[in-house]
Amino acid sequence: MAGHDVKKEQLQHALQSLFEQGRDPMFITNKEGRILQANPAFFALYQYSEQDDKILEDSGVWQNTLHDFAYYKTFLARVEKESCWSGELHVASKSGEIIPVWTQIVKVDDCFAITQVDLRERDKTARKLEQFSRLQSLATLAGGVAHEFNNILGGIQGHLYLFKRQLQVLTDKDKDRFSRIDALMTRASGLVQNLLAFSKQKPTVTAEVNLKTLLDETISMCRRSIDKGIALTVSLPDEPVVIQADAVILKQHIFELINNAQSAILRQRLEQGQCSVAEKICVQLRLTSPDMVEILVQDNGCGMQDAVLRHCLDPFFTTEPVGKGTGLGLPSALSYVEQLKGNLEVESVHGEYTKVRILLPMQVDATEVLSDKGCVLLIDDEEDLRDSIEEVLVYDGYTVITASNGVEGLDIWQAQQADIDAVIMDIMMPNMSGIEMATILRKENQTLPICLITGYSQQAVPEHLHVNLIRKPLNPDLLLEFLEATIQK
Repeated sequence: MAGHDVKKEQLQHALQSLFEQGRDPMFITNKEGRILQANPAFFALYQYSEQDDKILEDSGVWQNTLHDFAYYKTFLARVEKESCWSGELHVASKSGEIIPVWTQIVKVDDCFAITQVDLRERDKTARKLEQFSRLQSLATLAGGVAHEFNNILGGIQGHLYLFKRQLQVLTDKDKDRFSRIDALMTRASGLVQNLLAFSKQKPTVTAEVNLKTLLDETISMCRRSIDKGIALTVSLPDEPVVIQADAVILKQHIFELINNAQSAILRQRLEQGQCSVAEKICVQLRLTSPDMVEILVQDNGCGMQDAVLRHCLDPFFTTEPVGKGTGLGLPSALSYVEQLKGNLEVESVHGEYTKVRILLPMQVDATEVLSDKGCVLLIDDEEDLRDSIEEVLVYDGYTVITASNGVEGLDIWQAQQADIDAVIMDIMMPNMSGIEMATILRKENQTLPICLITGYSQQAVPEHLHVNLIRKPLNPDLLLEFLEATIQK
């Protein structure tokens, strides 16, 4: 008997500890549902203080306020008859929030012992899965519509081009009409690109991008078009910040975020009638961890109401008037950032501010990436083109040595060939053509990457030279792909 009493004490102690320290609500009620005792988890779920004695006197505090007392009287009578019950209930917290809980009720003598499990996280996960499924279906539909629309636009554009060519004389009215059609075509094309980006059916080509340079260029472009009364500031770190992205697409999305910020400020200016605070848009680039970088675009405009904030990342949701917005700006930006293994977050308080954060994974060591891609000898007699190509190569991390003609380029090669990893040159140059110089270089080095540039569509290059040929107008991506594929570092 003594041993039995010890075990009984141990069991009571264990149950008492579980009651007091358990994470799930546990409580005891009388037959009417009046709470006699409750554990700390119960008070946490229902948002009451343990010092609030009134809760223990309120028979309906754990019951759903959507049902009357008669419903619970019948419910508890059934539980008393069957001795136990389990299932899902919806209960009301002190703040009025209706909380789904899995509930188990066991009859013990003249009381009910009740345990509950908070199901809000389960419901949140289920909603996310449902939303994800809907977005996948919507993305598939958007991609299909975009491809068909692209084909239609291509046909319209071709016939419009022929129509303009065949007209002998264009009046000012005709020119205005064609200009409007071109603007509408551009707008439609932009919508198609956003649809393709949202559906992730647009191929993503990434390269190393220095975010400091990209943001500098974007801010400079924005300052030319932004309202003069709005201060646009940028904060950048001292060290290079390098990621893998498509610079053109990323720049477009950041430009649109700044444009959205301007719209919010102008809307607030219109609503208030006068500026009570300095209107400003702040763009900040900072490292959030050794391998993550954040682009923050913040404004002190009208902000978003909670209902708008909840849906601002939903595709086709817009607060703009009909014809002014597509509702694809933020969703497309989110879709592209997710393709880069990043994330986009929006924070806003109505009447105060909006913050949009883009979080992106960093490229490895930025200094190594930018300084160790290789040395390129660039030869072209056209100064503007030479400077443009040099800027592209330097931006992408190459060291560039330039020459204005073949003779000068050959002198540089003979003096510094140990440091030069590739040669890019125009074919048509004074004193020595690109083919002539390539012939000399190939005799001295059989594996040197050589790329020739020409503006002539019928230009032929001897096969034995084993060189790459790119035609003008020059596509920088093709040039960079050639260097990436041929320079061994």
